[in-house]
Amino acid sequence: MSIDLAQKLGTEIVSTDSRQCYKEMEIGTAVPSLEERVKVKHHMIQSHSIAQPLNAGTFSIEAKNHIDKLFTKNEIVVLVGGSPLYAEALLFGLDELPHIDKAIVESTRELTLEELQQKLKDCDPHFYDTIDHMNRRRLERAVQVFEQTGKTFSHHINKPRKKPDFEIKRFRIDWGRETLYYRINKRVDLMLDQGLEQEAHALWMKDNELVKATVGYYEWFEFFEKRCSKDEAIAAVKQHSRNFAKRQLTWYRKAREMEVLSNKDPLSQLLNRIKR
Repeated sequence: MSIDLAQKLGTEIVSTDSRQCYKEMEIGTAVPSLEERVKVKHHMIQSHSIAQPLNAGTFSIEAKNHIDKLFTKNEIVVLVGGSPLYAEALLFGLDELPHIDKAIVESTRELTLEELQQKLKDCDPHFYDTIDHMNRRRLERAVQVFEQTGKTFSHHINKPRKKPDFEIKRFRIDWGRETLYYRINKRVDLMLDQGLEQEAHALWMKDNELVKATVGYYEWFEFFEKRCSKDEAIAAVKQHSRNFAKRQLTWYRKAREMEVLSNKDPLSQLLNRIKR
């Protein structure tokens, strides 16, 4: 849909996906195909290496540079991607979070993943419902903020933010949960046909922390380390992808000024709304 839209508007696409920017993670992040990228130029796609990972702040700076350049020749730029935190950082800037004492940082790093998950669920259930529960770095940060200040991570990130220097129109497609989950399962099947297992194995050999926190890859590591069967790994990829989609929906339902498009004919709806 974003490609069709960008073609009709005569513009280019900037990705706000936190993983599609990495060259080594092509199949498991479902990057646009080469054919699609020929149709419309994409930015922040296959542009970096996992050896030099970006965070939301550095990602937003680079993506904003692309937007500024595109606005010198286009009236409209299309942003698309499923990483809400990265999109929010790009559009509205990052929240100012408190300094964390070294002792708190060290104590959270000693916790197991399951202990971190439970701690965050207890102290900040709202934020827990919106993030990837396997992303240890995000879990640690949220727990650290609570232990440092006694206030939730949600409290710190839900404050008024700066206004961008461009007008924003935000949209999401309402597929319906049953249809969405069906599409996710079919997408994983397609990834398997394209060589997801082989890509995951190559990344497993690199022992990279970013990959270890990425849905679609860490499930395979369990299989490679003989802690589960291949069928169990595939089922886990599908399950965790559906879980992530559920958290995306939770975030987007509360996102500011986001319009919902029907899945029947979203492109014509979107074009009409932009024209209005």
